[in-house]
Amino acid sequence: MYATAGSDDPYLVIRGVTKRFGPFTALQDIDLDIHKGEFVSFLGPSGCGKTTLLRAISGLDVQTTGSICQGGRDISSLPVSQRDFGIVFQSYALFPNLKIKDNVGYGLVSAGKSRKEIADRVMYLLGMVGLADQAEKYPSQLSGGQQQRVSLARALALSPGLLLLDEPLSALDARVRARLRGEIRELQQRLGITTIMVTHDQEEALTMSDRIVVMSKGRIEQIGTPDEVYRRPASPFVADFVGRMNFISGKLVDGGAADCKGAMLRFVGELPYAPGTPVTICLRPEDVVVREVSAGSNVFDVDVGVMEFMGNHFSTTLHVQGSNLNISADLSMNDVRDLGIKPGARVLASLPTDRLRVFASAA
Repeated sequence: MYATAGSDDPYLVIRGVTKRFGPFTALQDIDLDIHKGEFVSFLGPSGCGKTTLLRAISGLDVQTTGSICQGGRDISSLPVSQRDFGIVFQSYALFPNLKIKDNVGYGLVSAGKSRKEIADRVMYLLGMVGLADQAEKYPSQLSGGQQQRVSLARALALSPGLLLLDEPLSALDARVRARLRGEIRELQQRLGITTIMVTHDQEEALTMSDRIVVMSKGRIEQIGTPDEVYRRPASPFVADFVGRMNFISGKLVDGGAADCKGAMLRFVGELPYAPGTPVTICLRPEDVVVREVSAGSNVFDVDVGVMEFMGNHFSTTLHVQGSNLNISADLSMNDVRDLGIKPGARVLASLPTDRLRVFASAA
């Protein structure tokens, strides 16, 4: 978890930031606090405004209205050269005609550091990202993952207060991406550097972040820890975008139950809506329980549909008896084996009340 350095005051304070491109509003009244040492991901689909917000923070695209303060300093209108950040791009952006050591040291040369300072700092950084033995090579001689580590070392060369990562792993293949995200997170925690990452990859955001900022159509939908965003989505959009989700339509019977295609589902809490109000109930496929189920709320006889082997679990559809309700479920290998579950079998399944998220919906 992130740590604050002697103060609860946020390190980066964003207030009322709006960005317009002609008649199009890319960001609308963004308010956000980020603390020192925190790793925050901006997550959302293409066109949601996450990259525009990162560019506003960096000064590459200054906001139309609103303010940005970093470390108590108003940077809202400062040029890029006067802001305290390092940035890593998706495309690496390395100089192809310079050796690796010279790519990493480029900013240090521009800052007027001595030759010895530059050499020492470059070798320290290359050692930190595991590339000390690649200093004399050129970018074209390295793999994509190695080039991205060089780009990271270069971004850290001047010891910036803020590290910005713009889709840093999206150009890499899946296995390299998985390995490098762990390396970046470990390095960020070791250095304690405040970091913002833009990504459309929910797995990256969930595994790397202290907090996630989920964005849609230029606005913030939810801010929370990975567990909060995954387990307690604040809107149907977040529920749909982060992870897989059952969306079950129904109508309220009372404040704590809804009729969903003939199946009565109860949930925790009381909704302040009248009976008959249309609702959408959300449930993760992995939250469906089939082991040691006893009578109680949301316990149904279900018929097992086609089962797809996914490596560490089976994905299937459960048909709720006496209704038209079908539920996607992820069943563990142990449950399938121990309970003898197979297509066409009838089993008892529970949809836990505390795992249901309920939203009022349009009729």
